[in-house]
Amino acid sequence: MAKNKVTVTDNSIKSGVTSDVNKAICEYIWNGFDAHAKHISVEYVASELGAISSLVIKDDGDGINRSTLSDTFGRYQDSVKKKSFQWSSQVKGNKGKGRYAFNCFATGAEWVSVYKENDKLLLHTITINGDDNDHYNDHADDGGLKIVYGTNTGTEVKFFNVKLNSAFFESKDFLSYLQKEFAVFLKLNESRGYTLSVNGEYIDFNIFIAETDIKDVSLYDKELNVWQKFTLTFIRWHEKMKENYCVYYLNDEGIERYEETTKLNKKDTGFHHSVYVSSSYFEYFSPLRDANNKNELQISIDFPESIVKKTNKDRVFKDLWKIISDWLLDKQKVFITDVGGIELWNKYVKKGVVEEPKNEYEMPLYTELKETVIGIYSVQPRIFTNLEEDQAKALIGCLQLLLQTNKRNDLLVILDRITKMTDEERNKLALILETTELSRITNTIDMLQGRLKVVSALKAMVFDKSLNAYEVSDIQAMVSSAFWLFGENYNIVTEAEPDFQQALESYLQKINKEVKGISKSKINEVKIKHPDANKEMDIFAFRQNKISNTIENIVVELKRPNVKLGEIEVSQIKTYMSLIYSEPRFNSPDASWTFILIGNEFDSSGYIKREMDTNKTWGKKNLIQHVDDFGQHYDIFVRTWSSIFDDFELRHKYLLDRLEFKRNELTAQYKSKQDLHRIVEKANDNK
Repeated sequence: MAKNKVTVTDNSIKSGVTSDVNKAICEYIWNGFDAHAKHISVEYVASELGAISSLVIKDDGDGINRSTLSDTFGRYQDSVKKKSFQWSSQVKGNKGKGRYAFNCFATGAEWVSVYKENDKLLLHTITINGDDNDHYNDHADDGGLKIVYGTNTGTEVKFFNVKLNSAFFESKDFLSYLQKEFAVFLKLNESRGYTLSVNGEYIDFNIFIAETDIKDVSLYDKELNVWQKFTLTFIRWHEKMKENYCVYYLNDEGIERYEETTKLNKKDTGFHHSVYVSSSYFEYFSPLRDANNKNELQISIDFPESIVKKTNKDRVFKDLWKIISDWLLDKQKVFITDVGGIELWNKYVKKGVVEEPKNEYEMPLYTELKETVIGIYSVQPRIFTNLEEDQAKALIGCLQLLLQTNKRNDLLVILDRITKMTDEERNKLALILETTELSRITNTIDMLQGRLKVVSALKAMVFDKSLNAYEVSDIQAMVSSAFWLFGENYNIVTEAEPDFQQALESYLQKINKEVKGISKSKINEVKIKHPDANKEMDIFAFRQNKISNTIENIVVELKRPNVKLGEIEVSQIKTYMSLIYSEPRFNSPDASWTFILIGNEFDSSGYIKREMDTNKTWGKKNLIQHVDDFGQHYDIFVRTWSSIFDDFELRHKYLLDRLEFKRNELTAQYKSKQDLHRIVEKANDNK
């Protein structure tokens, strides 16, 4: 049977090269660095409309030796670099097809290269056309080689009929791609001054560095009877780089002599790292091949016979590796706990995997769930690795349910089934569950104790007529710090009795900050045109309901303890509603308004009772007026302090009964109004 040569065609070459323009351009840059270039520049010229009229990639490397063209440009998917030793971070162009990468963004490429031979600088040109990839033109008919003077070695790759535009080269995506592609390499060769630029702007790899640390190590070398000094530089990257996680060993000149993975490449915890080790120890370092690693390449360096060579089997190197490994593990533990866990939680909150607390009562459980998730992640991050959004929701939901029961320890069984844990990991998780439960209970107790003290002080202020409490300086001041009596998570807009114009401006400013999509136009250009615009509200607040995407507004009007509520007081708060109803800037389509008039008792006229009876059909207790205008709701309520305190007791009854508070110890002890104010201030300071 005769052997026949397989023909490589233009189409087969085109189908075998990348279609990713970012990757294609990087192929040419890597070729430059492979040729020992220190400086590479991508340069383009564009028209006013952005069309590229010229694109060239320049390097100051060794150039392309013309005598090797048959082994380089003359072979497809083969490269002389395959036959030479290289580190993963150093040589990239070893597949023999990078020179054809232009096909995805241009119609051809031309290499103008200068190399040195026998103390002469020789220039020559090679061209490949996109419609004839299986041939290259060495321009032998034009003389081939030329001797040149006053220049340096290097190569310029020019591209014909570039299909890209200037927006591509200026885009954040392209520049970010270059940064991620070359960050590890440029950091590796930082001391040697390596650079990469695009139209004169240098690519800055430092923006991808999240954390860096330096450690100096000295190890005694018995063989040479000297102390070997090493400088270890740890880098944690913001994102996964294109390289494996490696330790790079360099001599004093910054030339790499060896590299190996950190053994943390398969643990996808977001701990993106590299370690660079510099020492004169590596000047004569010649690593030995691992007999168990068939794919490992062997390096051979010619050292003087008098030199004692060092290898990766050397005692000093093994001790160094142990120090590096332990250092990395400590770094990873800190990252997983302090950074990785927080990032995971924030990602879950952003994606809606975790529901944020709707009120202060849910906050302790929310905090406990957060601490538990972060704690589990710090012990066994694999549990949360590569979870789909639905899977993450299911797992978080399961955790949340179990944390609210007396079967918290069942979590250990469930998690152990997801991923097998060591005894040490189980013990750590058990301690986390115990600690988070205690923390939740403590937080809940502290919250309730503070609230009980505030309520007790407020009761004394409004019921003890001998104190002669004032509406603004006494009652309003206390209510502002205890606005949870009317609902959780309200943002107070005003509490110092400004007029409606001031209230509107403050309201719109806060709404603009809290609620996306609300117009941020100049809010005070048009004054409120209403006869009661100078009226003043006691307390005005709002909250955003993210579930229903609505804004709930509340206006509270407070009366002194000796003022009985009647028609005059009601007319005041109806005036507030009328003004807000008539001012469009107070009324976004998703806003609702609640007005509450509060005092100790009603007058004897029966006016308020009649108003409440008239509005019973709306099914809301204490309601005296309801307006529903195309989905916008306006409600006015009149309430006594007794009913508000009763509601507080009912809402907290379950927790108060279970925790068995000694209420008498939380009752306000006072001799004056100032004592009551101090009690409230102290309770709020201790939150």
